[in-house]
Amino acid sequence: MSTQQTSPTAPAGAIGSPSAEKTFAIAQIAAPLVCAGMMPFLDAQAATTVSTFLAAPAMVAGANAVGLLSERTLAVVPGGDILAAHRRPFLVSTIATATAAATATLHGLPGIDALVAGWMTMPSLSGLVSVAWWGAAGFVGFSLRKVLGNTRPRPAPAAAPTPAVPVSDILVRWHAYISGERGAHPGQHLILTGQGPEAWEGIIEAPPGRPVAVTAETVSGVYRIPAGWVDITDGPHTSSKHIHVRLAAAPVQERQYSALEELWRKRVARPGGCMPGTHLESITPDPATGGVAAWVVADEDTDTVPAPEPHRIAGALRTTTLLVSIEPTQNPRRAKLRLMDRSPLEDGKPLPGALALLANPNGFVQLGTGVSGRPARVQLYDKKGGARHVLIAGVTGSGKGGVLQLICLSYHVNKVAIIYADPKGSSNPDVEDMAAYAGTGRDGATGALRLAYAILQHRIRQSQSLRMKNFQATDDMPFIAVVLDEMAQLLSDKSPHLAEAAMIVAALAEQGRSLGMCLVLCGQIINLDKMGGDTSIRDNVFYGGALVLLRSDGAQKHRLDLPDAFDAIDPSKIPAFWRGGDDDTLIYDPNIPEDDPSRTFGVGYVVGPDERAEMMRAWILESAAGLFDPDRILHPADFPDWGERDLIAATPADAVGTGQNSTAWVPGQATGTAVKEPTAEEKILTVLGECRDPLGEEVMYLHLDQITAMTGVTRKTIENTCSRMAKAQTLVRGTAGEYGLPLT
Repeated sequence: MSTQQTSPTAPAGAIGSPSAEKTFAIAQIAAPLVCAGMMPFLDAQAATTVSTFLAAPAMVAGANAVGLLSERTLAVVPGGDILAAHRRPFLVSTIATATAAATATLHGLPGIDALVAGWMTMPSLSGLVSVAWWGAAGFVGFSLRKVLGNTRPRPAPAAAPTPAVPVSDILVRWHAYISGERGAHPGQHLILTGQGPEAWEGIIEAPPGRPVAVTAETVSGVYRIPAGWVDITDGPHTSSKHIHVRLAAAPVQERQYSALEELWRKRVARPGGCMPGTHLESITPDPATGGVAAWVVADEDTDTVPAPEPHRIAGALRTTTLLVSIEPTQNPRRAKLRLMDRSPLEDGKPLPGALALLANPNGFVQLGTGVSGRPARVQLYDKKGGARHVLIAGVTGSGKGGVLQLICLSYHVNKVAIIYADPKGSSNPDVEDMAAYAGTGRDGATGALRLAYAILQHRIRQSQSLRMKNFQATDDMPFIAVVLDEMAQLLSDKSPHLAEAAMIVAALAEQGRSLGMCLVLCGQIINLDKMGGDTSIRDNVFYGGALVLLRSDGAQKHRLDLPDAFDAIDPSKIPAFWRGGDDDTLIYDPNIPEDDPSRTFGVGYVVGPDERAEMMRAWILESAAGLFDPDRILHPADFPDWGERDLIAATPADAVGTGQNSTAWVPGQATGTAVKEPTAEEKILTVLGECRDPLGEEVMYLHLDQITAMTGVTRKTIENTCSRMAKAQTLVRGTAGEYGLPLT
C-alpha cells in the first residue's frame, strides 16, 4: 500500500449569513444610544439587573478582542464568523454601552444628561467623558458602514486548515465494513494512492477473476458522505476500479462540469453510445449561448470524432435538438460542443434594414446569426469566380419564404437583376414586385425560365464573339438571379412542363455561373425526382452552391445525400416550436402567425462550398415591401431583345430558330464590345462621386479604408492611386488618410 498526502489548505471563508451580520451591526450601533435613553427611567433594581446582564457580552467582547477565543472555538460557535470579523467594533460598542448603563445606575438622569450633553461644557471633565463616549459610538458606526451598505457575502478571516483524514481511519473503516470477513464485499481491498484535506483516492482490488462489486452507496454509508461525492471508474484491469472520494462539496460550477463529464462518459462515450471513444476537454461558460462550450476530443485509441445523430446526442445529454450543437472542425479528432439551457436563437431578430444586406467584396451576405454568435452568411456571387447558385429547402411554416425574400432583397440591394418564376402563383408577392420580370402560374413561370434561357444563350454567343474570359458585371450587364419558387411544380415528374423546365434549369446550373447568372431553387423536398431527375442540377446547385436547409419532413435526410458539411445534421429533427408539453404542440398550426416567437421559423442551416454547417436563425422579414426601391430595379440591358420579353416567354425554348412557329421569337445577333475591367482610378472616382455633396458646397471625404472596401481594390493600390491623383489635383487630400472630389 502506498499513500500520497497533499498539503492541507483551506481557502478563506465568508460570512455565512449577510443578513444576520447586518442585524448584529445595527445592534452594536444602537446599543449605547438605546441604553443611554432607557436606563434613567428604570427603577434601581431593574437598572442593576440590566447592568449585570451587560457584563456577559462585555466579557465575550474582551476575550474575543485579546484573542482568548481561538479560531477553532469561533468556528463551532453560532455566529463565530461574525464575532471574528467584528472584534474591534464589538468591543468598543460594549464599552460605550456599559458606560451608559453604569452612569444611569449610579447618577440617574442627571448623569446621563452629563454623558450625552457634557461636550457642550468643554473644557471640563464631564465634557471629555462625553466627547469620548460619542467618539466611541461614532467609531462603531464608521467601522460598520460597509456592512450596512452591502448585502453581499464578505470574506471572513481564514479558518484554520482542515486536517486530512488520518490514513489509518480510512483503511480501518474500509477493512471493518467493506473488505473484511463481515464486510459488505469481503476480499475487495483498498490501495490508497492519494489523500488530502478535500479528497482521497485509491484502487479497489478484487480477488483475481472476480469483478469489483463495491458501489458508491456502500462507500457513502461507511464514510457518512453523500453518494454523489464518490466516483468509481474503470481500473487498470478487469478486477480493479479507481475510486475518488470527496470530503467536501465541490463548488457549484465544478459540480456542474463534473456532472456533464460524468453524463458524457456514461451516456455518450460508452461502447454503443452515439460518440464512443471520446471525452470532453476545456469545459467553459459560453457567453454567446449562456450555456457551456467544450471540446469533444477523440481518445488515444480512437482515430476521429464520430458524427452523432442530433436526436441521439440530445437524448443522451437529456436535452433537445435545439439546445445541443456538435460542430466539426478541420481537425478530425476535435469537435465543438455547445450545451444550452435556452437557445440564443429562440428570440428571433428582425432585419435591421436593407443596408444590412449589402455584400462584402467577396459577395457574402449575412442572412442571420448562428448559434455560436457568428454571422450566418451566404455567397451570392464572386466578382472573380462568377455567380453562385442557391438552394432553399424547408416545409411549410419553416420560414422558407422569409429566407427567399431576404436573398432576393439582397440581390436588389447589390444591383442584381431578378427574373422570378412562381408556378404556384402566390408564393411571394414582394419578390414578384422587385423582379425585372416575373412569371406566375405554371405557364407564366415556364415563360420566365424561357426568358432566362434566351439571355443565357445570348451571353454564350456574346462571350464567344468577344472572347470574354471572365464575367465582369456592370450596370448595363449585371449579375442576373433566376429564381424558381416551389420548384417541384415545374420539375416533378407530374409536371406537364417537366422536359422544357428541366432542360432550362440544367443549362442555367451548368453554364450560368461563368456568365453571371445565379440560379435560385426553392422548394419543400430536395430529392432528385423533385429536381427534374437531372443529376447536373443536383451536382451544380446542391454541391457547388450555397445551401439553406430549414426544418424538413421526417424523411428528408434520406431523400438525397447531404454534402460533407452536413455530417451529423438532420434538419428533420428541428421541431416546429421551441417548447411543448406534449407531442401535439409540435404539430404545425396555421393559425399561429409567422412572427410568433414560439415557432422555429427561420431556424436551419446555411453552408457554402468548403464551409461547415451551423444551426442559425434567419432575420425576420415578414414583408419586403418598402425596403426596395421600385425606381432602381435593374434589367439586363446587355440583352438586345429585352423589349420582346413577352414574346420570348411565349416561345418554347426548343422551337427557337426551328421555324416551327412563324411568329416565334428569333434571337438577334450578338453585338457590343468586350467589357473592360474599370481601372483603380475609375473605381475611386465612381465611389467618391456617389458620396459627393449634391449642393456642391463642401468636399465630402472618405477614408482610405472606406474607399478600399467600396472599390474592392487592394489597400496598397488605393494608397498609391489616391496619392497620385491628389498630386494631379484630381482629388483633394483631407486629414488622416481622407480624400474627396474637388468642388467645381
